[in-house]
Amino acid sequence: MKTTHSSIYYPNQYTHNINGSLEVDIRIEANPYNLPVESLYEMAARINKKRSFLFVSKVLGKHIPLHPCIPFISSALLASIYYEEEMSQTLAEKEQLIEALKDGSKERVEAAYSVAKELSFALNEPVVFIGFAETATALGHGVFDCFTNASYIHSTRERIVDQEVTLYFEEEHSHATDQLCYAPKEMFDHDKPICLVDDEITTGKTALNIISSIQKKYPRKEYTVLSLLDWRTKEDRQRLKDFEDMWGIQIKTYSLLSGAIQVKGTPDVEEQVDADEQIPLEKINDHSIHLRDISSPIAHYPYSSVDSHGTKNDTPYSALTGRFGLSSKHRQSIEDYCRQVGQYLKTKRVGKKTLCLGTGEFMHLPMKASVYMGDGISYHSTTRSPIFPLNNDGYPIKNRLVFESPDDPGIVQYAYNILNSQYDEVFLFFERTVSEERRQSLLRQFYHVPHIHVVDFI
Repeated sequence: MKTTHSSIYYPNQYTHNINGSLEVDIRIEANPYNLPVESLYEMAARINKKRSFLFVSKVLGKHIPLHPCIPFISSALLASIYYEEEMSQTLAEKEQLIEALKDGSKERVEAAYSVAKELSFALNEPVVFIGFAETATALGHGVFDCFTNASYIHSTRERIVDQEVTLYFEEEHSHATDQLCYAPKEMFDHDKPICLVDDEITTGKTALNIISSIQKKYPRKEYTVLSLLDWRTKEDRQRLKDFEDMWGIQIKTYSLLSGAIQVKGTPDVEEQVDADEQIPLEKINDHSIHLRDISSPIAHYPYSSVDSHGTKNDTPYSALTGRFGLSSKHRQSIEDYCRQVGQYLKTKRVGKKTLCLGTGEFMHLPMKASVYMGDGISYHSTTRSPIFPLNNDGYPIKNRLVFESPDDPGIVQYAYNILNSQYDEVFLFFERTVSEERRQSLLRQFYHVPHIHVVDFI
């Protein structure tokens, strides 16, 4: 991929050229914290007929590995923008967060994390934060963590047995469109503001879909949409204004970076056939770690899920993730729990270059635990997002692993930039216990790693 400034007179314009066939022109219109574009994202080709490109975030902890503190810094910056705008305040703390993303050094990043985890913003009235599955579950949780009078829930694509769906909406451009929320009624049965958190807004339709769902059941007057990136066109912004008028509401939008994009061409990339190597199980050196001995500050939810094949999983859900709702009173206990987990897992380490890999929507807890596991840690998560890998200079996705989701074998998942990374150890994090049979597809991808730890948060 080649990224160039289109003109010395327009330094906020960039062209991302992917393999000579797909060109994405970017014009930056707002960058409130003056963050370098290259510190926030890189561009890749996406295997999706609805959208041929993907902004690969360098601060999210999803598609590519990074220092586990970085996503918490980007969440804190989003929270800072929201607080500064809503309260007409200027925060001195944000400067250290900004410099950490610009610099990227271990020392600055870890110092900035210490600042981020101590942020304690109070708004004029309580706010409900909603993070979008699957990519923004941890981002939304990280933003919520910065406030003292808030609650949080993330949407999900999992189907919970015998539990009422509080909200249903669609993410139209996605390869998996259905989004569900399972929240207690009292979380929405009021007229307090709601803040939606997503990693990227391209058209804004997903946000309008969930707002429409909320308004039909729990109407209110005020919403905010936070995102790392915002690429809405003039037509998209007008659609939002028309939507506001139709419902008689106000929708504010804030982001770390916003502008306009223009896409030319299509990815001229040959879809590779990923070999399904049936590695003998005896060659996979995995070790299971259960966290039952570490006391959780919140009880588990004894709910069952059903997958696309109709198979039930009766393993309880962790009540620490925000899947079924959290309030600010849980913040410190979750921090303490993740520190305890991380320090415990640190004693299990045998490698020097260690990958910590969350699975699907389960991102926040393993990422926060990874912060406390010592040096030499990289973190990211498995994903449903299909991206073309290209082993080219300047292209962010070099290689991929493809496997059945341990939670649902009918779903294909991916993990990127793991091959050739010379990890000598991997920790695979699961929110719930899954059978050995179901996790074999994922485990086989790591047969080349000397030490594999399977961590169940149950």
